Amino acid sequence: MKDRLRSAMDAIWAKKDRWLPISLLALALFAVNAASRLITWKGGFVKEDQQMRIGFIAVISVGVILIGASAWWTYRHPSSRMLADLALAVGIACVLSLVVGPFLGGSKPFVEGLEFVVLQVLLFLGLGGVGILLGFLAVVAFGKDYKSRSLKRYEQNYRARPHRTVRG
Repeated sequence: MKDRLRSAMDAIWAKKDRWLPISLLALALFAVNAASRLITWKGGFVKEDQQMRIGFIAVISVGVILIGASAWWTYRHPSSRMLADLALAVGIACVLSLVVGPFLGGSKPFVEGLEFVVLQVLLFLGLGGVGILLGFLAVVAFGKDYKSRSLKRYEQNYRARPHRTVRG
C-alpha cells in the first residue's frame, strides 16, 4: 500500500515539474498583456501614440520573457520538448489574452470583430515564435544546448577510452 501511494505521489510530482513552469510562463505572458490593457484603460490614455507606446513596451516585454524562457528550456531539455512546452505556454497566454484580457481593458471579448481577433492571435503567435527562435539560436550558437552538451560528453568519453591498434 505504501509503495502504491509513493509511486502515485512521485507521478504527481513529476507532472508538477513539467506543468508548473509552463503555467507560470503562460501567466507571466498574460500578466504583461493584462497590465498593458489595465494601464491603458485606467490611465486614461486615449491618444493613439500613447496607446502605441504602451503596446510597444508590452510587446518588447513579452519578447524578452520568451527569449529568456526559451534559453532556459533549450539549456535544460531537448529541442522537441522545449518547442512543445513553449508553444503550449504561448497558446494558453494567447487564449487568456483573447478571452479574459478585454475585461481588464474595459471591453468585452470579440467586440472588435473577427478581423481584430485573428490579427491579435497572429501577432501573439508570431511574437512567440520570434522570441522562442531568438532564445534557441542564442543558446545553440554558444554550444550550450542539450544536444551540444551531450555530444561533447560523448566525445570526451570516446577520447578517454583506450583504442585498439589494428594489426593487419
